[in-house]
Amino acid sequence: MGIARHSIEDLKKRTKISDFILSTTTGKLRGSKGMALCPFHGEKTASMSFTDVENLFHCFGCKMGGDVFKYVQEINNFEFQEAVEFVADYYSFKLTYTDTGQNDDFKKFQFKMNTIGDYFKEIMESKASKTAKDYLNSRGFDSSDIKKYNVSFIDSDIEKFKKYCKKNEINDQDLKRLGFMSSNNNFLFKNRILFPILNIRTDIIAFGGRSLDDFGPKYLNSSESLLYKKNKNLYFTSDFISSIKKKGYVFLVEGYFDVLALNKLGYSNAASPSGTALTIQQLDVLSRYTKKILLCFDNDEAGLAATERVLELRNQIGNKIEINCLNLPQSYKDLSELFENNPESFKDILKDNNELVEYLLDKSLSKANDKKRTFEYFQKLSKHLSPLELDLSLDLVAKKINTSKDILKSELNFQSKNEINNHNSPTESKSIDAHVVFRDIVTADIVKSNFKFDEQILEILNLSDEFTKIINELKKGGDKDSHYKNISYTPEQYSESISRLYLHFASLKIDTLIEEFESSKNKDFSLLQSVEDIKKKIEIYQSTL
Repeated sequence: MGIARHSIEDLKKRTKISDFILSTTTGKLRGSKGMALCPFHGEKTASMSFTDVENLFHCFGCKMGGDVFKYVQEINNFEFQEAVEFVADYYSFKLTYTDTGQNDDFKKFQFKMNTIGDYFKEIMESKASKTAKDYLNSRGFDSSDIKKYNVSFIDSDIEKFKKYCKKNEINDQDLKRLGFMSSNNNFLFKNRILFPILNIRTDIIAFGGRSLDDFGPKYLNSSESLLYKKNKNLYFTSDFISSIKKKGYVFLVEGYFDVLALNKLGYSNAASPSGTALTIQQLDVLSRYTKKILLCFDNDEAGLAATERVLELRNQIGNKIEINCLNLPQSYKDLSELFENNPESFKDILKDNNELVEYLLDKSLSKANDKKRTFEYFQKLSKHLSPLELDLSLDLVAKKINTSKDILKSELNFQSKNEINNHNSPTESKSIDAHVVFRDIVTADIVKSNFKFDEQILEILNLSDEFTKIINELKKGGDKDSHYKNISYTPEQYSESISRLYLHFASLKIDTLIEEFESSKNKDFSLLQSVEDIKKKIEIYQSTL
């Protein structure tokens, strides 16, 4: 069940953010405002300001900020609803819930998932799991590892499983809602080693299964369910969040065994998208806990393509993140194979990593040490770089292929213009800024609609004085050259352009508001409230991509 918006607002009026800040860190309150040591990064001098009037906090050091629910959410690693419920319990406030129909008894289904998980553990502890245990032992995991990481098993006796479910009042409809049944009403898992997929609270929400025979795909996940959303959830172990806080970064790897291998090597700060299909939502989840990601997908073409995809996603999330790639020796297919054959070498290999773009360029050069091909590959990558990233990357390419940066820049512009002419691109020139393409599509639609602004357009215009000026000048001049009227695009391209443009201008606006707040003598916390309002909108627009 969701919490009614009016109930959240009523609760917020009764709260004092100082109650939660002063109980979790050292600080002083003077009147309704105060300063405290920021608990989100190490410091000796208080740099986090907060106010009970607006119920907001902001750290001048790490830039963390938000309202009382955001603080409780971050300090406890809660989901938003958990944070609201935690605050409500503190003040003995009775929340009003909405009846969504689909999710009217979430806790009941979580209990049923845990009950099913207990059955899988029982089978792992029985004689029926001998083949599974032998396989896990061959991969370097003994009985203590199996228990520690809650690895379990489902054998081929599905009737026995169904009897267990019936005894515990779990019917086929429940199994379907929990993601265990296929669209053809067949039970998904049979004779598989099972890896529990957890949420941030470490509740089991799904399973990933590794087949021990030739039935079905080698790896298979639970279907999307009441508890599990494939595009948002990752596979990790129960020590994941605490390990990120200690180490300051996260490993992003391809599979279940890669995650467990890193855990065995002493790195519980490892997560997997359960394959190579990483999503913006998953990357955004990771960016909430750290801005540093060490990527290590498999040493094959699929792994390389997935790494390229990460570059494409990186600048599409609200948080700025730093991504480096581990240079896994070609003799190993993946991290789990290195762990099985030469675990003592990992500490040395860990030191050998490169920034994402350099890693991809080196991979290209290793295939064919050819200037032209390397530049063509870089041209493909450059479409996903910001202007500053592109400038720095041009320096890198110039060194790697021993060619002047100015020549490369001229060639990049030349090739871009040719590409536009050949494909009738909707923009006059292939701008290095990806947002310019989106801006021109949105502008074209505004011109074609005779400057009628819907709610989304108004939201974008409110974020950018620059864009507002462009639209006003076009409206005044009547778009005399008819350039924008000749731009063609599909409804899907327009929808994406709206979202991308909002995200671009929203990021710039947030930086401006925070800078204005920090530079002012009399702190105006309404600026931080504006930041939080924009961040909420960012989440909405990100969910449309």
